[in-house]
Amino acid sequence: MPSSRGNAVSAYIPAFSKGALVYGANVQSGVITSAHIKDGTVIAADVAAGAITSAKLGTDAVTAVKILAGAVTSAKLGTAAVTSVKLGAASVISAKIGTGAVLAANLGAASVTSAKLGANAVTSGKMRAAFLSGTISGGLAVVRAVAHGLGVTPKSVIACGKLTVAQMSAKHSVQVSQASAANATNIFLVSSFVGNVNYAAYVQL
Repeated sequence: MPSSRGNAVSAYIPAFSKGALVYGANVQSGVITSAHIKDGTVIAADVAAGAITSAKLGTDAVTAVKILAGAVTSAKLGTAAVTSVKLGAASVISAKIGTGAVLAANLGAASVTSAKLGANAVTSGKMRAAFLSGTISGGLAVVRAVAHGLGVTPKSVIACGKLTVAQMSAKHSVQVSQASAANATNIFLVSSFVGNVNYAAYVQL
């Protein structure tokens, strides 16, 4: 007697017709794996906005060729992100340094040596000094105060008389007073000539 089991099953499971659709609700979880997805079938339009998070990116996945020119702007750099080890040798050239960017606080102790100064770089306008000349009324042991205008006590003072021939013949002179060489306002000169005498002085901080 012929078996009727096949007929009984087919009565409850209708055959799929050609072109029948497989809906998501009909697909068991985990059935479709990466092995079932053809290479190149998942395109940008298939990826939802925000679907690829940093957790989905593998280590070293974003390489230099993946970054567009100009894509990494200053807003994308974290505070203190560009450290000295990130800078190539000689990468910070003079053109990259703004006017007035290198302040005194940026210079190391004794970093500006004589070898770093160009020829004629230190002019009288760059030196904290004063060149003085004038006339004082002389007299033995008479100390005269002369204003130097620097506002602080000088480190050194050099003074000499601008003497006439007669004053030089008499061996007169103008010198810095040993009693009080200088303070924040004045230098102190003394002359060996009784009367008016011209002088010149150099005051250096």
